[in-house]
Amino acid sequence: TGVQTCALPISVCAAAVILPPACRIPGVNDSKQLSERQRERLYPVILREALAVAVGLASAEEIDSLNILQATKLAAARALSALQIPPDYVLLDALTLPQLSFPQKAIVRGDCVSQSIAAASIIAKVTRDRLMRLYALEFPEYSFESHKGYPTRLHYERIRQYGLCSIHRRSFIDLGLFDRGCRRSQTCLQSAQQIQSASSEQTLAQLEDTLRLHKGLLPPAEIRELEELVEQRKNALREVR
Repeated sequence: TGVQTCALPISVCAAAVILPPACRIPGVNDSKQLSERQRERLYPVILREALAVAVGLASAEEIDSLNILQATKLAAARALSALQIPPDYVLLDALTLPQLSFPQKAIVRGDCVSQSIAAASIIAKVTRDRLMRLYALEFPEYSFESHKGYPTRLHYERIRQYGLCSIHRRSFIDLGLFDRGCRRSQTCLQSAQQIQSASSEQTLAQLEDTLRLHKGLLPPAEIRELEELVEQRKNALREVR
């Protein structure tokens, strides 16, 4: 089982891939050595050929709380625990997971020498790039669809212009230079408006169901804020009775 992580200023994405014995997928290599088009082409091939594939994430908030190394290990452990088939042996790219009950081996530049780690690197990168395209809809000011969250000149220019948003990790950026508040996602702002204008507890219950669906996308801090806003609105409606 190959495990690879993709850590950027936003979050960490890890993937675990179990390939059949002697499986060789032409073109599979370290994701950093491939173009976006090549990764997107190989992604469904890996899903088809692999015995099992899983992804684990660690949020920006978890990175700030734990540090980047521990959050990376957390994402990798989540990916492994999500596999539908338990691994016999785990190959990791320059990473060790002491809490694992499976035999493991850390390989420096493992995505260059292990087919399963290289496949995992492609799954992690494609998954994370697709996630950034979704975030681009939530935070259109930052052009995430262009730089995918990497610390490019464009990314820094947008942060200077708009400040940080709720998916940026504070431990990566000089807050004295950039932090002018925290910009919320479009979905968070829209949800807050809907909650504040809700006229019945039934409507609030429906909004709570919608919040549960957003938990995989919205930052944990935004979910907590919206949940607190729901409770405040419920209490306000009860006082009016």
